[in-house]
Amino acid sequence: MSQNSIIDLYTDLAVNPEKDFGWQTGLKNALDHKYKIEWIENIPDEIWKYCAAVGNPFDNDAIKKGDSVLDLGCGAGVDLCVASLLVGKSGSVYGIDLTPAMVEKSLYHASLSNLSNITVYEGSFEKLPLESESIDVVISNGAINLVHSKEKVFSEVYRVLKAGGEFTFSDMIKTETVTENTCCSSESWADCVAGTLSGNTILQMLTDAGFLEVKLVGTNHYKTSESTVGATFSAIKGTKS
Repeated sequence: MSQNSIIDLYTDLAVNPEKDFGWQTGLKNALDHKYKIEWIENIPDEIWKYCAAVGNPFDNDAIKKGDSVLDLGCGAGVDLCVASLLVGKSGSVYGIDLTPAMVEKSLYHASLSNLSNITVYEGSFEKLPLESESIDVVISNGAINLVHSKEKVFSEVYRVLKAGGEFTFSDMIKTETVTENTCCSSESWADCVAGTLSGNTILQMLTDAGFLEVKLVGTNHYKTSESTVGATFSAIKGTKS
């Protein structure tokens, strides 16, 4: 999928959150991924219409009060708002998204939630507008799959993370029965971005980028085709010797 196609698709989602895009959205999506009731109660109902999670990157409790958090592909800002609640007023949350309409929507949702510690950038994950070693936790939810060079993304995440910082993200992966070079529909964003990757391939990319304690935490119920499944990963940037 080209960059323009991605922008067109997610502009449509920003304007029409309840449209059937072929994947699950809304509050049910959040509940199915076990987003906590306290988050749902503290974030306006309107915002949950935009939840299009493929997993739950908050499931490992990596984010602490006072942390700085970066969300890759923040979309309409659902996970930005959750992260803001978790870091509290002493923390800071940054989002980045390729789609101008989503950047605008996420900023509106931050304001609607009275969350003042959220900053959102329009841009690419392959060149992050943040200083090196400035972030405690990087999260993402169904967005890295849309980037052509995942190696560049992982390298940039490694750069901006502080030593000991955590990278925890959810995305679609190929099921074990699908080979790396399987051909799939060019109309399916879930199957053919630069080619949805296997879990083992992503683990190796994370290791090659320098991360430690690289894990495929688990897969979940979420599917966008017979050949894909939602999965969550975690990795640590090693401390300096």
